[in-house]
Amino acid sequence: MKMRRGVVLLLVSAFSLVALAATVAPRRQQVYMFGCALSFNDSVIIMTDLQPVEAYMMPNGFLADRSLYSLQLNNYVVGQLQRENMTCAVFFDKKKTRLEKKYQKIRKKYRTGSDFVLQSLGVDAFRFQTEEWVDPIVEETAPVSGNEDGKGVAQPSATEKKKE
Repeated sequence: MKMRRGVVLLLVSAFSLVALAATVAPRRQQVYMFGCALSFNDSVIIMTDLQPVEAYMMPNGFLADRSLYSLQLNNYVVGQLQRENMTCAVFFDKKKTRLEKKYQKIRKKYRTGSDFVLQSLGVDAFRFQTEEWVDPIVEETAPVSGNEDGKGVAQPSATEKKKE
């Protein structure tokens, strides 16, 4: 009996910790990042300078909404530089020295002895902007009711009914 109670208590506490960890919001802190844009159809590679950015970091060390930062770079490359079909990647780290090593390694790879043209974007041309983190809200889905043919039809939600 004591063993069963101990196992149940252990399971409840484990599930509580998992649920608590899942709801922890990211913290805003300074990270360093740079971006690369390249195309498989072109020899031009565009790299931003290494720059500090106030960003939201998840407790596990990931950058919250990190795809939005590569989207910023992509929007700039398409809109300002008129380059279509570029694949953009963003590299980040909390420590500047570790990111500088990665930055130099990538620059060296594409600069020396390759057929690529390396184009630099300084911070005066492009700067990453902080993406505000918003806690995702899960909306209730409207109940589905059946009709004559047996397929469900979604009913309008309460907010949609107010609009009508």
